[in-house]
Amino acid sequence: MKTAAVQDDVRQAEAELHDANEVLADTTVGTIVTRETVQAALLQNLNVEGQLHDAVKELQVVKELLKTAEEGKALRENEDSTLAGRRSGEGVDSVLEHMTAAARRKDLPRN
Repeated sequence: MKTAAVQDDVRQAEAELHDANEVLADTTVGTIVTRETVQAALLQNLNVEGQLHDAVKELQVVKELLKTAEEGKALRENEDSTLAGRRSGEGVDSVLEHMTAAARRKDLPRN
């Protein structure tokens, strides 16, 4: 669920940045831009910058979680294949014992 939260944060930041850019784009050359308009656009852009910074940190956490999960999966798969090999070896031993016993029975004299 962490990835969904990060995705929502990035989408929100994108929307806020879009709004700030619209305000700036609507400002026509030669008009008087009020201090409040500039401050509002700057504040909105700073807010977006903070959200994007947080999203980058969250994505790093997600990346590390995925790496840990992948390493754990690889370890489990390695253990499973090792155990499977051991089980296969046990099967070979029992087959050899069975074949040896069968060969001995054939060699015994019959009455």
